[in-house]
Amino acid sequence: MKPSSSIAAVLSLLLAGCSRSLPDYPSFPKIDCHVHIETSSPDFPELAGRNGFVLVTLNTGGGDSAEISRQKEFALLQASRFPETVFWAATFRLDDRDKTGWEERTLSTLEQAFYRDAVGIKIWKDIGMVFREAGGNFLMPDDALFKPVWAAVENQNKVVFAHLGEPKNCWLPLDQMTVNNDRSYFRDHPQYHMFLHPEYPSHEALMAARDRWLERNPGLRVIGCHLGSMEWDVDSLAACLDRHPHYAVDLAARICHLQVQDREKVRSFMIRYQDRILYGTDLGVHPNTDLGWVEKTWREDWRYFITDSLLASDAVDRPFRGLRLPKKVLKKIYRENALDWIPGLS
Repeated sequence: MKPSSSIAAVLSLLLAGCSRSLPDYPSFPKIDCHVHIETSSPDFPELAGRNGFVLVTLNTGGGDSAEISRQKEFALLQASRFPETVFWAATFRLDDRDKTGWEERTLSTLEQAFYRDAVGIKIWKDIGMVFREAGGNFLMPDDALFKPVWAAVENQNKVVFAHLGEPKNCWLPLDQMTVNNDRSYFRDHPQYHMFLHPEYPSHEALMAARDRWLERNPGLRVIGCHLGSMEWDVDSLAACLDRHPHYAVDLAARICHLQVQDREKVRSFMIRYQDRILYGTDLGVHPNTDLGWVEKTWREDWRYFITDSLLASDAVDRPFRGLRLPKKVLKKIYRENALDWIPGLS
């Protein structure tokens, strides 16, 4: 039996209302707080503007001074061209840490970066997984060497973007990893595939060093990149956030790990910790980067968060359902939390 015309009209209005209730992607204010701009082309910032995004480009890697300088030049150039779209975070050298004057040079680097409006600093996984102390132990974030660095960041009311450790998949064989992008990354970067390097620190040792660092610096604002390398289990991540109220996490390159966990558990986590989660992608944009792929990444993430549709991704092997988060939660994850946790943005 066909519905009457009046019932059909009501159904049409209800469906239209549901459609209108979904946030509009281009006009919804958004901040991608974790990108890497490595080009002088204006195309990426202009694309961000058309898609309603502000960008935070992170300088990273402490072992190559020439690379750090190159990243800084791109960041300053793009921030000067697009002052309302591009912000940046600095980093510092570690390859010269055993030479006289490292502390003075590093503090001077930070002072100059903050003077040029850097919103914070980025530390990378080479702390804990590459650099070693004179005795052979791996340099960890809670090492006394870094004490003046953390004090300088805190005193300037800046933030530390901390990529410490790797996904737990890093310590598994390739065929046991839970998502395809980890499988391809560690296949291509065996030097970081810790399953092949049992003499290196374990995931548990790296997270314990991170916890000691946070406990010793309760006034330091820290954003754990990549879900704080606790992407594998939202319950464990929740416990970490409960222990450290000055610690937030970004979603960069780890949304697929949420998609392979229980949907209702993930959705509850996102709502409960809605003040501690920041949107980020880890998009690295070079002169030859396909910007269609960039926009596709943003839009696929958006669909995952705003709809409850059945979705698919190359990163995971089975379909998953979107989270359909409340609009107030979306506002926090996509913009408001970045403004709260990264003071320089405001």
